[in-house]
Amino acid sequence: MSDTPQDDISKLLDWDNDDRRIEIERERLRQRARQYASHATSDDVSTEQVETLLTFNLGTERYGIDVMLVRGVRAEQTITPVPGVPSFYRGVINVRGQIVTVLDLRFLLSVGSPETHTPPTEVMITQANGLRLGLLAHKVNGVESITKSEISPIDHLPYSQGVTTDRLIVLNLQRLYEDPRLMVGVNES
Repeated sequence: MSDTPQDDISKLLDWDNDDRRIEIERERLRQRARQYASHATSDDVSTEQVETLLTFNLGTERYGIDVMLVRGVRAEQTITPVPGVPSFYRGVINVRGQIVTVLDLRFLLSVGSPETHTPPTEVMITQANGLRLGLLAHKVNGVESITKSEISPIDHLPYSQGVTTDRLIVLNLQRLYEDPRLMVGVNES
């Protein structure tokens, strides 16, 4: 009876041998300890110098927002339109009994031609400057940590902190949420 490829692999790993398994586990722990130790000594980046961002796609562009301002992400649900509001207001949704206004950043930031793109399918629930707003995205990618030194300022996008070398546009939600266009029913003096 000849050995199958699975038999060869199990012999190589030898998981049935307790001594071999313990030896492999110890070596893995040693490798991890070396990685953590080298990271701490060679890369003294403090937490104040690191941005943790929720990244998402909007059309062909990639954006990141401070993950601490994100309250949740959900697949787009029925958005109830509100008459008489600017085009970047898509409407409102019900999130656990609370009405949340949903913005389409394609219109607010004038990103490309929104009519030619497929509509966004995910909503990021965010909160900054006392406003809780839903932001539409085509795809929420996940959380990334980058150092602040990787972000280069860009002048033509007023609500950004800047852009990274891999073309991630870092948005400043607090600055964005101060935009007077978002304030409905506020008296201007």
